[in-house]
Amino acid sequence: MRIHHLALAALLLSGFTSTMTAAQAQSKVFVIDEAAIRENSKVGKEIAATIESVRQEGVTKLGLETLGTEIKAEDEALKPQIQSLSKEALAANATLKARVEALDKKKNEFLQKANILDQALGQQQTAANQAFTLALQPAVDFAAKEAGADIVVSISSTWFVKPVADISAKVVARLDATTPTLAALKAAAEAAMAKAQPAAAAAPKP
Repeated sequence: MRIHHLALAALLLSGFTSTMTAAQAQSKVFVIDEAAIRENSKVGKEIAATIESVRQEGVTKLGLETLGTEIKAEDEALKPQIQSLSKEALAANATLKARVEALDKKKNEFLQKANILDQALGQQQTAANQAFTLALQPAVDFAAKEAGADIVVSISSTWFVKPVADISAKVVARLDATTPTLAALKAAAEAAMAKAQPAAAAAPKP
């Protein structure tokens, strides 16, 4: 009886596997590489350039480059003078102690300003990513229909992909045609958000 049950289970499993294989064979699966799309699309390049410009401006306004140069120079000048000193010997040398304390103060100032800049850049990057995702969806939909795809997945979730299955170039072409600039991206994001708000308001409440 047990052998009969095992044979029946094997037969059912074989049929299930065959059905799954047939379904997968019938589906046209394509992939997209979001990182490559961002890197190669016009708007992706403008986003990267804008973020870098903001970073450079922040470095200048906060004086990070000058501060970093001063810290490096003083650190190199102090190192040979204090590396062989004990804590007690350093504390007894008022001149060296004052220089070390001043250097530590500059280092803390640098870290605080760098953190402020990183937070500001992070906020801008997050906003740009959200807008980019809103513009990416219709571009992927268009490329998928053009390729006759049934399923489109991220390349980050796959282990092996033939180049012919990658439709990232089609997505880039569509993005370049519909959303070529950061201004166009912002307009598209605002339109998508405005369209989503009435739909959310009209949705039945639980």
